[in-house]
Amino acid sequence: MKTIVFAGGGTAGHVIPNLALIGALKHKYNCVYVGGDGMERSLCDARGIPFYEIETVKLRRDKKLGNIAVPFKLISCVKSAKRVLEKIKPDLIFSKGGFAALPVVLAAKRVPVISHESDFSPGLTTKLTKRKSKRILCSFSDCANTIKRAEHCGAPLDPALYNGHRDKSAYGLNGNKPVLTVIGGSSGAAALNACTVDALPTLLKTFDVIHVTGKNKSGGQKQTGYCPVEFETDMPKLYATSDLIVTRAGANALAECVALRIPTLAVPLEKASRGDQVQNARYFEDLGAIKVMRECDMTGSTLPAAALGLYNGKSKYIATMSTMQPDGTTRICEIIESELKEIAGS
Repeated sequence: MKTIVFAGGGTAGHVIPNLALIGALKHKYNCVYVGGDGMERSLCDARGIPFYEIETVKLRRDKKLGNIAVPFKLISCVKSAKRVLEKIKPDLIFSKGGFAALPVVLAAKRVPVISHESDFSPGLTTKLTKRKSKRILCSFSDCANTIKRAEHCGAPLDPALYNGHRDKSAYGLNGNKPVLTVIGGSSGAAALNACTVDALPTLLKTFDVIHVTGKNKSGGQKQTGYCPVEFETDMPKLYATSDLIVTRAGANALAECVALRIPTLAVPLEKASRGDQVQNARYFEDLGAIKVMRECDMTGSTLPAAALGLYNGKSKYIATMSTMQPDGTTRICEIIESELKEIAGS
């Protein structure tokens, strides 16, 4: 049985897509995960996916002086990844990007690498590893057009997302109001969390609210019509229960909302970011698929107003979403399998 190493970590946007692909391929191939000490380990452990931890180093956009030692630390990280790869002896490496994937790709020798870029423009890891990648896959055609040898194929989405069952009672909600779900991001979003709590008195007049705050992040006090949770592992259930989503603008999060036809208000992360979330959100907004609010414009009064306006105009957004096909899981799996067949035949 051929062995595939999946690499990537740091945020859910780098981990969840890998898990979706592993779920689709694990019955045919030996799928293992190589990552850092972030959420990727716990998510893999929960699913029984073999996990190998390596040293990682993160580039800090908000602390430039703290990045001086990064190149030296990266050398140690690559050595750590090399030892793990020698133990695993993979036939193929699939990189989903992020700082946890970089050492793995740089350590790869004579092992073909397929990289995937979710964002509208290529991230740092994609830029640094493009020469080592045999194939570069992109969620956005605009991104593929900027990278030599890249191809547009869509985003890796978990097929289980389409089979969720609506269950308001699981969140302690039993009213007849539509459900607004706020997702702060895998690590939480302080500004979005705080604004949601501030806006609750107004939001609860129209909506029941599920508030995914992020691990170890706080929301408001649980009350009638309001359910705060740190992290949701059953995303199919969460999406099926949601009539409206307020979220950051990670590429995969937006792709999931569009694929599931859930009216979405995106609040892109702008600070401590290279601007990728703003680009992702603008792309879908320009197509008329989602509504966007800048964080600097978000208050306890503007957030409920935007949510209500989105909900009242939901049919227009759903109609636009219905014309789009952001899900690239099947195509990505086909590409992985074709590369493995080529290896077997060589």
